[in-house]
Amino acid sequence: MKKLLVIFAMLVIATSSVFAAAGTMHLIYTNGQMVEEGGQSYYDFDVQAWLSEGTQVLGAGMAYVEYPISIFGDLAINNNIVTVTTTGILAGTIPEVTIELYDIFTNDTYADCYAITFDSPYMGNPDLKDYFTSISIDSLQPSDLLHVRMLVSGVGYGNVLFPSYIAGYDNVFYTFESETFDGGLDISEAMEVVYEDTTTSDTTDTTIIIDPPLEPVGSLEFKSLVAAWKRTIIEVKWSTKDEVDIEGYVVKRSVNGGEAVEVASYLTDPTLVAQSGISTLKYDFIDANVMASNIYSYTIEAIDIVGYAFPYGPVEVIGDAVVESAYPNPYNPSFVIPFELFSTQNVDIKLYDMSGRAVRNIAVGNHSAGHYEYRVDCNDLSSGVYILRTVINENPSSQKMLLVK
Repeated sequence: MKKLLVIFAMLVIATSSVFAAAGTMHLIYTNGQMVEEGGQSYYDFDVQAWLSEGTQVLGAGMAYVEYPISIFGDLAINNNIVTVTTTGILAGTIPEVTIELYDIFTNDTYADCYAITFDSPYMGNPDLKDYFTSISIDSLQPSDLLHVRMLVSGVGYGNVLFPSYIAGYDNVFYTFESETFDGGLDISEAMEVVYEDTTTSDTTDTTIIIDPPLEPVGSLEFKSLVAAWKRTIIEVKWSTKDEVDIEGYVVKRSVNGGEAVEVASYLTDPTLVAQSGISTLKYDFIDANVMASNIYSYTIEAIDIVGYAFPYGPVEVIGDAVVESAYPNPYNPSFVIPFELFSTQNVDIKLYDMSGRAVRNIAVGNHSAGHYEYRVDCNDLSSGVYILRTVINENPSSQKMLLVK
């Protein structure tokens, strides 16, 4: 009930405030490190902030944290793997009665994202403002806000970050007087690298150091990816837009649900070297080493000038059908499911929520040969992660779809 009251209070603030304080809030995720304690592995990082203009006391705010599921699993809050403590300017008390200046709570937003909310019950009370400390206006000495600890459950790497897809994040921080900041929220530094830096073999005492992951330098936008049988071969085609510092492409293939392995690379195939001088670019790859009895899945990786890989896909070739990735993803409020049949096939396409409940029956029954595009409207659904499951002639495939309103 307390969480609901705090959420309601913040909604009232967001909808009723008509004034804004000067300056831009700059959020920082920093000091990330692996910690061993009590036989468990943890990842710790700090949340800091500074204000570019003006002098203000923070009254309330929210820090969203997207994280790699391979390291922490999913639904971090529900699974009790996150501990958050207030630090710096949020850690004070009213000394006469030793009451904390801020309340704090957490909740899962998506399967791989949670929100940390801090809120002062004394916002707007001028008699108590002297107990609070103003946020730093020095970018070199930002104010500490929170210390976050997450229980590690797997080996891998990735980032913790404030995701840019959160709607309205410019208005999630408020002053003591319930004002937003006219410069919004800068999240460009709200990202910290996560990786397991050591592993120990069960049979030796050798410690293997795993290098930190590369940070991307290049950028691009994938526009499409399709694959289809052409007589006895499979042709894979994809298109991109706005390539910057991309070296070339790698094609990976999975057979009958097995591990995806590299079958072509720009290092040995000049047709896969990145083009230049054109805003929209098209590429293709012919896979002649295929058998009609197998199910093939293809993923494309764009490699930038420092070796960072941008994956896209997969796209499946199932017998006499090709199932393309639904787009756009994330979407609001609708997305399109494209697929092509080369003979009459039984089709069953449904959209499920994370509890396994079917929320859309999209296509059911026999479909004749041809190209299909189903548009699915989700205007009545809540923001979150959904599973799109496509079954063609008893061959299933699935795709996570993120609805962001």
